[in-house]
Parts: sequence; C-alpha cells; structure tokens
Amino acid sequence: MKKILFFVLFLAISIFTLSEFVGDKIIKGILEKNISSSIDRKTEINDLKISYLKGEAVIKKISVNNKNFPNQLLTIENAFIKLKSSSIFSNIVEISSVELDGIEFNYYFNLKKAKINDNVKSLNKSIDSNDDESSSSKQFNIKKLNIKNIALSVNSPDLKISQTVSLKNMEFNNVGNTQKSKSYKTIIKDFSKDAAETVKKKFLKSNVKEKIDKLKDINEEKVKDKIKKGLEKNKDKLKDKLKKLIN
Repeated sequence: MKKILFFVLFLAISIFTLSEFVGDKIIKGILEKNISSSIDRKTEINDLKISYLKGEAVIKKISVNNKNFPNQLLTIENAFIKLKSSSIFSNIVEISSVELDGIEFNYYFNLKKAKINDNVKSLNKSIDSNDDESSSSKQFNIKKLNIKNIALSVNSPDLKISQTVSLKNMEFNNVGNTQKSKSYKTIIKDFSKDAAETVKKKFLKSNVKEKIDKLKDINEEKVKDKIKKGLEKNKDKLKDKLKKLIN
C-alpha cells in the first residue's frame, strides 16, 4: 500500500513538474507569436516562469525589434504578473495585475525633405493595419497595469542626436483585447505618440534654437569684410569675363 501511495505521489509530482516546464515553453511561444503578429515586429522573450499554484508569472527580458530602422524598438527588463492560473487555458485570460519594470523605448528618426520620418509612424501604421486580426489572438484582460523606470532613448544620425531621458511612471486599468477592455493597441499608440512629442519639444526645438543662436553670433562686419576681400581678389577675373561678353 505504501509503495502504491509513493508511486502515485511520485507520478503526481512528475506530471505537475513536467506540465509546468512544458506549459511555460508553450505559453512563451504563444506570447511571442501573438505580440509579433499584433505589432508586425519580431518579439522575443528571454525567460518565462509561471507558478500555477500561486497564480504568478515572471518574465525576464522582452525584446521587440525595429522595422526599417536599426537596433531594437523596445526592451522590457522585468515583468511581474498576477493571474488566475486556470484562466490560462480558457477563452479569456484573467490577469489581476501586471508590473513592467525597466523599459527602454528607442525612438529613431531622420529628416527627409524637411519631413520627419520615424519608427513611431511605422509602428502605428502596422498596428492599424493589423486591427482586423485581433480575433485570432488569445483574449485577455489586465485589471491593473503599472509601468515604471521608463527611459526614452532618442537617436538621429542626421542631427547627430543620441540622448536618453526618463519618463514618468504610468498606470492603466482594464487593459486588454476583450469587449470590456481598453485596447492595449491604443495604449501602445498613445505611448509612442507621447514619446514623439517629447522628442519634438525637448530635442528638435532646442536643436533648431541652437542653430539660430549660432547665426545670431555671426559678426556682420566680418561677413562684409570677407565678401569685400573676395570681390577684390577676383576683380580682374570679373573684368576679363565682362570684356569677353561685350566683345
């Protein structure tokens, strides 16, 4: 009898351990696939661990690649999730809270014909074009979403800008892709637009102002003197050209 109980216990522990290991890998793959499909950017999760008994999940390093721009669009160092474990295998995943800690959003832009071309416009365009595909993704609702330690990295080779600024922590309620949720895609778009506006205010305006200040510092007398010397230096050449035109 003891041997049977021991065997049953051993079997139960083995099945539970295996389901946790295999389940984590399956869910990790589903998450990567769904996120990549939703925003049309390759997404990778370094590590995912789910405690089914506690109803907790810990994610280490989420990376989202850029499209048509260098390096990564977004990296998230840590994600802590509290959820109803049984809902993972149901139609709607019920998540009580998500905390994202350590965000780096890389904003890349360049100037073409006096117009700004950036990775935010490209991202929002991808999100809008994929709105009709949301029905194929797993449904979920997050009651509370907290985002902290956000860094906005601003990069423009054209303007020789490479700086990082900190953004305020953010908090949202009822985020997801269910009928009662605030669309997570809307939050991504709003966040990226705010990032772009921050860049325009803090970097583009200051860069233009710096160029204007440099122009103000130019000595008018020195400019006139340079023009005068240039004319005197080329006076004989100009006379010869005028004679040839007259003749």
